[in-house]
Amino acid sequence: MAEVKWSKRANQARIAALTYGAEEFGTQTALRLNNRIEDYTCSLSHNPLLGATEALLKERRLQYRSLVIHKHYKLVYRIEGNIIYIVDFWDVRREPLQLTQHIRGK
Repeated sequence: MAEVKWSKRANQARIAALTYGAEEFGTQTALRLNNRIEDYTCSLSHNPLLGATEALLKERRLQYRSLVIHKHYKLVYRIEGNIIYIVDFWDVRREPLQLTQHIRGK
């Protein structure tokens, strides 16, 4: 089982999405989203290749993968040894090319 680590940026985006969800749709909705995030994170720890290679980041030296966890959100991550680094919690409604600018890794 791999260890999953969240980057500061990804965790801040996650908190912002959950806060927004709680304010706009209620606490129960935010809790369901959080549980979904936790379930997918657990699945990733058992199967790191679960997400597809992120097409927008395929030219990078490091390989990035992404996993859609909700119709509006995906986890963008990379694998290094036995550690999965979640580098972004991406709102898929945003301009896709912003992802390439947002992820600073090589």
